[in-house]
Amino acid sequence: MKIDTKALGDAGAAALGQRKKTDSGADFKAALEAAKQPTAAQELDSYMKKSPAERMMEMILKSLGETPESLAAKSPQEQAAIMAKVNQIMKQKMEEATAKQSGGGTSVNISV
Repeated sequence: MKIDTKALGDAGAAALGQRKKTDSGADFKAALEAAKQPTAAQELDSYMKKSPAERMMEMILKSLGETPESLAAKSPQEQAAIMAKVNQIMKQKMEEATAKQSGGGTSVNISV
């Protein structure tokens, strides 16, 4: 019995060639996905371009479990309610900062 090794070699090479194409395609796709992710420098740059009010708003939204994207996906009524809460918190924080800068905070009168 004679075994045709050339045919086996060709089949093996073809299978290996297909596997390499698939693997390199997956590697290329993974590289493309990684390239879409912002780098730390890009994230810092975008953060620094925001105004202090925008940064504060995003911080408050985050504390409420929201992001600008999740807020945009909500109904106008839900957006208004969340933004009212954000504005209330921002006003409170600004008043606290002003009181801290003016040297002490709010005064409380206690009558006995």
